[in-house]
Amino acid sequence: MKNKILYKIAASGIFALLALSGCSKLLDQKPVTQIVTPSGSDSSISDATAESLIQGVYGAFKGAGYGPGIEFNVLDRITNGDVKSDNCYAGGDNSDNAAIDRFTFDALNGNITRDWSDCYSVIGVANSAIAQVATCTDPALTAARKNQIMGEARFMRAFEYFDAVRLWGSIPVVLVPLDPTNSETLIKTAGGLPSPVDSVYAAILNDCWFARTVVSDPGTNSSKFIVSKGAVNALLAKVYATMSPANWDSVAYYCDQVIPNYTLLANYNDLWDLNHKNNSESIWEIEYDGYSSSVGNWIPSQFLGSGWKKFETPTNDLVNVFRAEGDSIRLHASISFVNYGWPDNYWTDPNNYPVLSKYTDPNNGLNNMYMIRLADILLLRAEAYNGKSDVTHAAALVNQVRARVSLGPTTAASQSDMTLAIEKERRLELAFEGQRWFDLVRTGRAITVMNAEKDGSGNNLNYNVQNYQLIYPIPQTQLDLNPLLTQNVGY
Repeated sequence: MKNKILYKIAASGIFALLALSGCSKLLDQKPVTQIVTPSGSDSSISDATAESLIQGVYGAFKGAGYGPGIEFNVLDRITNGDVKSDNCYAGGDNSDNAAIDRFTFDALNGNITRDWSDCYSVIGVANSAIAQVATCTDPALTAARKNQIMGEARFMRAFEYFDAVRLWGSIPVVLVPLDPTNSETLIKTAGGLPSPVDSVYAAILNDCWFARTVVSDPGTNSSKFIVSKGAVNALLAKVYATMSPANWDSVAYYCDQVIPNYTLLANYNDLWDLNHKNNSESIWEIEYDGYSSSVGNWIPSQFLGSGWKKFETPTNDLVNVFRAEGDSIRLHASISFVNYGWPDNYWTDPNNYPVLSKYTDPNNGLNNMYMIRLADILLLRAEAYNGKSDVTHAAALVNQVRARVSLGPTTAASQSDMTLAIEKERRLELAFEGQRWFDLVRTGRAITVMNAEKDGSGNNLNYNVQNYQLIYPIPQTQLDLNPLLTQNVGY
């Protein structure tokens, strides 16, 4: 089934009209991502429209019909989380990617401009759904289901704002659909001025606190893409670990709400094949059915296959850390060395060229994408223990993750050593899942680590990262539309 969908987006004081084709199999309803005008005298939408609206939010988030989510939430999750870090070089021949890799980006960068637009586009779809479902009076939509729909939409809105505040710092917080015909309302409602970071986090927390009381319990749905309490609690743990200063008591509390409901897969490699989707370790996972069925994930084709130089090349440093740790299982699950490579300044041997291999299906669009999985939360809980000086319990969780890949116990015995041990474990466990850069920033290690980065010959790469480069500039296109955005106060 193919649908042509138009949706109105509130994007930091402007509206964009975007076209989106495709459908999702989450719900047996046509997705709706626009303001619906009910027929007749009843101003309320129907229960069927409410179901279609939440499907529209899921579709926008995952990028149905090449919509906004496919690049911001999948491809650029790795660009922003791994290429900007010490995990990947830009690869390919895209100058915008290379600028992010080399810390020479500016407000004209095409990736940064696209990500801002895509992020606020998904938020706009969520805002539209939340507002309409909130006023639905159709008795066929039960109160529980109505709240569940709004909770799922508010979680996805919170997830996007969490990424946005980590990428840009202070940003406009838009929580309602906007009237594109009234420019004064647009500026006032959208904030005009960016919201301070604390206010952005307050909006994220409010959405999550609502969602965790109304969405389904873990294990209720066979699809891990449908938002559950496990996903909400996991996001809350990550938020409290990222806010400054980290609130380790809250991180511990929300991790403890998550961990008992999930189990690590016994075989790390099973995480990446196509036979273990929606597995016991997955907490929240974007689901793709492939091109022949519904919505395909085309992102793996950007990493694997011959014909042209692929994006996101693993760094020498990451490969060396895997090897120094004796971590053969995760190295070869994460990276393949191919004989069709493209020699460059980083990797000179075309017959031993590294490519990302966690995403295994470049041809059929069947790879799902983990947003949050248990290993992430176990290691975050270890950080919370260590943050409270409990090295013993932190080590136990680190060792649980290491044992799965046949590595011995950590040798870290002090709090400072455990901090670095957890950082390294997260790097190796979660490589190419969009986590590394944000880990370095929230722990205050980004500048030190990146400015020490070396190439394969031991030469410093001279990134010369400065504090202001820890966040992206607001795109110039947005500054031109709303000069008030120049008053970005960063973190």
